[in-house]
Amino acid sequence: MKFVKFIPFFIVLLFFSCTVEKTPFGNRLNFRARGIQEEATHINNNNHLISIEASDGEFLRGYNELSVKIVTANTFERLNVQRVELLVTRTDENGRLTSAPHSRVLSNEDDNLIFKGFAVFDTPKNYSVLNGTHSGIKTNWHIYLNYVIDNITYKAEKEIEVLDTRNPNLNMTQFVGNDGKQYYIALIAPELPKVAINNLIAGIWVQEETSSLPELINGKPNPNKFIYSVANNYILELDPRMPGEDMGNHSSPNNEHLTQKEDGFYHGRVNYTMTGYWTLNFILKNHLRNVIKGTEVSRRVQMGVFGEQSELHIDILF
Repeated sequence: MKFVKFIPFFIVLLFFSCTVEKTPFGNRLNFRARGIQEEATHINNNNHLISIEASDGEFLRGYNELSVKIVTANTFERLNVQRVELLVTRTDENGRLTSAPHSRVLSNEDDNLIFKGFAVFDTPKNYSVLNGTHSGIKTNWHIYLNYVIDNITYKAEKEIEVLDTRNPNLNMTQFVGNDGKQYYIALIAPELPKVAINNLIAGIWVQEETSSLPELINGKPNPNKFIYSVANNYILELDPRMPGEDMGNHSSPNNEHLTQKEDGFYHGRVNYTMTGYWTLNFILKNHLRNVIKGTEVSRRVQMGVFGEQSELHIDILF
């Protein structure tokens, strides 16, 4: 009797597997983990050679670890660099100066030679992890550096190009929360997910109140206008789904919401039960547990219909 009841369900699954069009992944599955730090650009300034490094020698949409090295321009001798400050900006489609989360003061862990930090870059055009190939989108950004050598402050700047991400599992989103503040969420890990329970790591930043400050000082960007700080003691509630028509809003068990750890990042767990196109649906709550952004999604599984997504979500693909 149990076998008789099982047959119709099997037939339904077989029917949908044959008739529902599969989500077109194209070549987006051809990605790898980001590589070692290599020079992405350099600046010659005041007889100083400034090398700015990033993974694989390129700046990409999303979270980027950065390294800055400063030596003499001709002899490449080490200098007594005491401090390095960073500012990244771009001009948006409306001609307004804007920025994104980044290290304001780079940390020094190698005897005044290598200064490390990060920058989150976004792209102003429409982006989707389902693009058939790497989109080739290039966005112009501007890097400004203040650095101190032997108690003398120098300034340098360089225009750079930021490329669309090459790994959809390092996707990001930006939004205005219910509190009126600008937020960024960027995925940091896993770079190469597995069909298993994966440790999920994200950074969350919020723009500080700077509306009364001028954007420019003597024709240059005011660094205090573009301050993003880590959003502390929030919680990022997680509901992963496979929203493609061929998966019908399939979910998974044993996921864990993301909470902040000692490193400042938000850590949780996501259970990917199969490869493919997933949406990480989020609800972001602040330290008072007020909802900043995000909505619950339906638990209904319906083949042939694209699944509902939270108003706050990030798509990934592996």
